[in-house]
This record gives sequence, structure tokens and C-alpha cells, in this order.
Amino acid sequence: MRRALLCLCLLLVSLAVSAQASGSLSTVQERPFAAGEAFEMSITYKWGALNPEVAKAWVSLEELSYLGIPSYHSSIRVKSAAFFDAFFTMREHFQSWFDASTLKPYKFIRDTREGNYTAYNLYIYDWQAGAIHANIQFEGRGPQTLDIPLEEGVYDLPSLIYYVRSLDYERIGAGKSFPLDFAMDEDVDHVRLTYHGSERIKVRRLGYVQAHHFSCSTISGAMFEGNEQLQFWMSADDNRIPVAIRVPLRVGAVQCWLSAYSGLKHPFNALESK
Repeated sequence: MRRALLCLCLLLVSLAVSAQASGSLSTVQERPFAAGEAFEMSITYKWGALNPEVAKAWVSLEELSYLGIPSYHSSIRVKSAAFFDAFFTMREHFQSWFDASTLKPYKFIRDTREGNYTAYNLYIYDWQAGAIHANIQFEGRGPQTLDIPLEEGVYDLPSLIYYVRSLDYERIGAGKSFPLDFAMDEDVDHVRLTYHGSERIKVRRLGYVQAHHFSCSTISGAMFEGNEQLQFWMSADDNRIPVAIRVPLRVGAVQCWLSAYSGLKHPFNALESK
């Protein structure tokens, strides 16, 4: 079972989903992102009239060479708010190194601390052998080394957001659903993603934004009912950055809101002028 904050992070990075049949999905000719891009998300927990900020997340992207291959390095950090830190400290750091052309991941690191709970993942993607060589460690369990089966269309959390941003939404078409796979911890999870088209949405403290709307099935368990839809919105401009995410829980909901951005490849034209 995933820990609570991990559920937030799954949301943050566009649900942590990737198309299983990725070869059949078209991508835009020009990538909507570039090295130097960074943005911040405010994470709130809504329960009735209460909607306090419980954490913030920072996402950044740089270009580098990985084993001599032109690649990107994405970093996603999550830190609990000061008032929440006082009784339950939450820290998440996800890193991914992925191909600058194909977006296939080469390496992934997850470093988690939630109260007294810790977790660590190190993935090395061996596409030729069809396996993720994984080193995994959890609080109270010794380190383990294993191979996770690897097929086309499997991504890790940071690389997923850039893959989803690169899809050609017009060619996908509103109302279309497709299967998604993502690797985390010891296995690969499966969900379905649906594209609903573009719409106008109000973003907390930012204003009204034109956005592409997606929904995703959740995984039944202690946190989720299993029949609720996780919702997220990408800006309907040339940047396609996440602007809002909503995850229904058994009690309340987690919401993420774009709160700051810099170094975007294109002007942020999705925000309506006040």
C-alpha cells in the first residue's frame, strides 16, 4: 500500500501514468518544454470547509548527457508545510534521467521520508534486456535487489509528466481512454487515462485558466474507494504545464494548484487577463 504523501506525488506528476500502447499515440512535433523550466505546486487537503495547504512541490528540468546520450534530468521535491512539519514531517524527492528524443527513462531515484517511515528506489532501465534493475529499501525491511519486467510504454514518475505533455491532444480526441502503466517500488501498476478536451478552470490564487482536462482511474485500497476518478488539468497553451490536480480520498480530497513558474519555453497564454 502506498503511503499518503506518495499518493500526492502520484497526482503531482500527472498521475504518474504512461500509455501502454505509446507507439500508437501521436506526440506533437515540437516539445512543449525546455531545459531551465521550473514550476511550483501548492498541495492542499480539502475536508468540508477546511482547505489548508499541507505541502509544496517544486519541479525542475535540466539538459545533460547520460552515458553519452543527450538527456534530460527532472527533479521533483515535496516538502510539508511548516505547521504540518511540527507533528509529521514529509519529504519526497523523485529524480529521473530520460532520453531527450524518445523520453524513455534511463535511471530513476525515489527518496521518501514520512514521519518515521522511509523508502528508497534506485532503477536502472535495461531496455535491451527488458528489465528494470532495481535496488529497493523500506523502513523495517532490509535492502533488496530485483529485476522488474520492462515493456514499451513504462515510465517513472518524473518522466511521465513530460510524456503526457508531449501527446497530441487533438489527434487523441475528447472522450478517448487508453491503458496506462507506471513503475514504482517493486512492480508496475495499471490504470486508465481519459482525455475530456479543453475547458475553463479556476486555479487557486492564480485565476481562470484554459486547460486540457484528464481523468484517471484510481487503485482501490485504504486511501481510495477504487471507483472515483482522479482529475488533472494541463494548460491549454504551448507549455502544457500542470495547473490543477484533484484526488478523491475516502475522507476528503487532495488538491494541487500551480502557484509559480519560471523559464517556460513559451509565454504562458492560458491564463486569462484579470
